[in-house]
Amino acid sequence: MRTSLAVLLLLAALSPRVHAHNDEYFDSRPAPHGGQVRMAGPVHLELVVRGDEVTLYMTDHADKPVSTDNGSAKVIIRASKRNRFVVVLRPAGDNVLRGTGEFKLGKRNDVTVLVTFPGQDSQRAQFRIEKDGKPIATPKRRAGSAHH
Repeated sequence: MRTSLAVLLLLAALSPRVHAHNDEYFDSRPAPHGGQVRMAGPVHLELVVRGDEVTLYMTDHADKPVSTDNGSAKVIIRASKRNRFVVVLRPAGDNVLRGTGEFKLGKRNDVTVLVTFPGQDSQRAQFRIEKDGKPIATPKRRAGSAHH
């Protein structure tokens, strides 16, 4: 009985941490480089778009830098129904992937990032940014509209 109670108390204590890393959580905190942060599997990704340059910063769940050596990313920017752009990112030191491309951001842009490392599963994250590259926060969910 004591073991069961201890397990339940442990799960209750950890529960807020498990649910803390959703889009709303990241949107409520300032991003280290002024971009938008999302979770992709075992890593946090911060997307920064400035001019024709796209930068992706990778950290672990404790916000420690994750090496991007041998990694790459494909960034798909959907600026409108007709305008879709792809930018390939390569390692640019420490925990950074970076690339440049010719693209024109729309008023609201949906961005998909696919990160790949040799011998590992690809990780995917969704972002939304404005024309100037500033993040657009995820709308808050109302009670009773939880996703399953």
